[in-house]
This record gives sequence, C-alpha cells and structure tokens, in this order.
Amino acid sequence: MQNFVETFLLNCGFSWTSSKFIPYLLLVVLGIICGIKIKNTLLRPWLKILAIFLCISLPFGTYFYFFPIYHPDLINQSYRPQILPKIPYKAPTLIVVILPGCPYCEASIDIINQIKAQNPKLHIVYQLVSDDPESQKWFKKVLNKKIEVSYSKQAPLWMLAAEGVFPSYLLFDNKRLKAAWHNTTFGVRALDELRSYN
Repeated sequence: MQNFVETFLLNCGFSWTSSKFIPYLLLVVLGIICGIKIKNTLLRPWLKILAIFLCISLPFGTYFYFFPIYHPDLINQSYRPQILPKIPYKAPTLIVVILPGCPYCEASIDIINQIKAQNPKLHIVYQLVSDDPESQKWFKKVLNKKIEVSYSKQAPLWMLAAEGVFPSYLLFDNKRLKAAWHNTTFGVRALDELRSYN
C-alpha cells in the first residue's frame, strides 16, 4: 500500500525502492535532530536517554506500523514455474494471472497502471483463469486502455503456472520466461525491474 509521500517521490522520478526507503531515512534524521535538541536540555541523564530513544524510535516505529517493509522489498524473490503455457508475444510482456473476484487481483490494478505509465514499451496482459464476461468487462474498464485483458483455453495451465497464488506476475521476453513473482513476493525490487525493463 502506497502513501502520499511514496506517491510524491515516485512522481518526482525516484525509483520504487527509493520511494519506499527515503521516508524511513527522513524520520531517522528528524529523530536525531530532536534528540540533539533534547541533549542540550537540563533533564536528568536517564530522562535524556529515554527522550532521545523515543524521539528516534517512535516516528520510525509508527510509520513502520502503518507502512511496513516486507522481505520482497529488500530482496527480489522470483520463482520458477514448472509448467508454462505457450505465449504468442515476442515483445517484453508481463502477464498478470488473475482470478475473478480475487481482492488481491483487484488491488494490483493501481500499481500495474503505474508500471504501464512508467514503462509504456512493456506489453501487459491480465490473464483471467475463468471465463467470466463480467470480470473481463470490469478489468477492461479500470485498467489502462493499453493493458490487455484476456481469457484463453490454456486457463488450467495458467493456474498451474501461478501455482494457485493470485495474482501472479510472469515476465516474458521473446517468448521466454525471464522472471515470475507471486503476490506475496512482488515487492519494490520487482517493480523497479519492470519499470526499467526493455
């Protein structure tokens, strides 16, 4: 989940990783500045130490509580599917395997729309694993118009490629798999890879 600060930094041209970590750095610097000011007060030494500790840790801890850092934000964790359907796209293509009615699939829309805006050359396809015309219409309505929404007879193979985790993100280039991420491993490192992929 993005917040105003992260969105602002992204819009200023920072990477997804920088936008995630700069607010933490700023809070630590702010805490140190407050700590230095407290150090010059007439408080007892143990009160100074406690106040400095709270100044540094409280803003950081509060921000972390609302906007945590996950393991995929630190390390790019892709996986290798055992089964892959054949794809017709030669150009670099991100296929987002989705299940109609899945709240996590719907939550992916904002980020994928941003990726499309940041990297217009990347072809993106939302691959439904269920032939639900209403879902197709809905996704076409809310996604960037240049993002394709598709259903194919290979749906069972797409389910196996996603290993039952929705959404899953599979990056292909020249019809070959380059990287794949489950919803739980799709962090800012993966987003930076997609942003600059060409």
